[in-house]
Amino acid sequence: MDTDDLAVYSLVEQLRGYSQKQFTGKLELHSSKDCKWSIYYCHGRLVWASGGAHHNRRWRRLMGQYKLQIDFSKISFRTSEEIRLWDYHVLVVLMKRMVLNREQITPIVEGFMQEILFDIIQCAANERITYYCDFKDEITPIISLIHAEKALDLAHQEWLTWRKSGIADFSPNLAPWIKRPHQLKQEASELTYKTLITVLDGRRSLRELSTWMKKDLLTLVQSLLAYYHRGMVGLVEVADIQSPISPLLLSESAKQEPAKLMEDNQNLELLRPLIACVDDSNQVCATIEQIVAKFGLGFLGIRDSINVLPLLVEHRPEMIILDLVMPIVGGYELCTQIRRIPEFKDTPILILTSNDTFVDRLRSKLVGATSFISKAAGNDKISEQINKYILGSDKQIEVISPIDSTDTSS
Repeated sequence: MDTDDLAVYSLVEQLRGYSQKQFTGKLELHSSKDCKWSIYYCHGRLVWASGGAHHNRRWRRLMGQYKLQIDFSKISFRTSEEIRLWDYHVLVVLMKRMVLNREQITPIVEGFMQEILFDIIQCAANERITYYCDFKDEITPIISLIHAEKALDLAHQEWLTWRKSGIADFSPNLAPWIKRPHQLKQEASELTYKTLITVLDGRRSLRELSTWMKKDLLTLVQSLLAYYHRGMVGLVEVADIQSPISPLLLSESAKQEPAKLMEDNQNLELLRPLIACVDDSNQVCATIEQIVAKFGLGFLGIRDSINVLPLLVEHRPEMIILDLVMPIVGGYELCTQIRRIPEFKDTPILILTSNDTFVDRLRSKLVGATSFISKAAGNDKISEQINKYILGSDKQIEVISPIDSTDTSS
């Protein structure tokens, strides 16, 4: 299996895994060239996807297919969350106002999904993609629930067909333009020349041309290949268009107060010592967050073991609480990897687990763990370690909601 095939297969299986685990929340994906996408799940089903190179172009094109003229001045966004996901919430408004019903909107949602999944898969064949899970970022209300594995299979099959056709390096987001008009005029028929010189202006992406010309995207790209390989047609990246909500007038206080609050919160977070908890159990993360909050410290919960190292390097916590048994990457391996990073050479790492045996304790020491805490010990031991390594004090603070030692997720 080629390297790019392996990378694509790994990505598809990763996305499929979130569906099988009935994940709810936002999965954020970042490419090595700073492209970002967000995929929203609800109990393993797809709810929405956004981001990518042509976020606003995609919206205009897909909505244009349904002949909808939307007056954004008559749509009000009540929260910053609705502004951030304006594309989705416009669909919610259209459904509530009975402009479109749920059955009409679902194909629009599926169209967004398929394009974004294809773009992510194509990107994975050429670039490294990292993942970040946010269990708290959920979309409400839910318009429709899309079967994730079927959507993934469809996008993957589309990519395989694209690749088999010899156009794996051609992104549908690229815009074609005429590089050598004189040569094209000499070699193409008069009708072909007039058509190409009119439509290939370097301002419309291949997807936009496909929609405008009412021609299948794959067929369109294949028809341009001969001209491309002979140097008559070029492909160029084209910038996204302006967001349709950017002219939306917010009051000065609505603009300034959230910004000031965010700035104050960011400054506060920079001053507070940060404790990171790496555990795939929501219950354990929530409980440790309560313990940490009692000390007035910052908290970083990481539930996806794949993205632990990038997030730790980014946030530089003063203490790391690490679950021993996790899917994909286990606690012992993570601890070893963390200790190899110079910034974390002396950072306290607490191993938290239900497996309290002599062998586990010995192995934890060998991989560089500072301390070993059994979940059966409850919260007092964690508080003691925070006092010892972060606060440098023997003072104990009473905490609530003890960790359930019967939790079998670890």
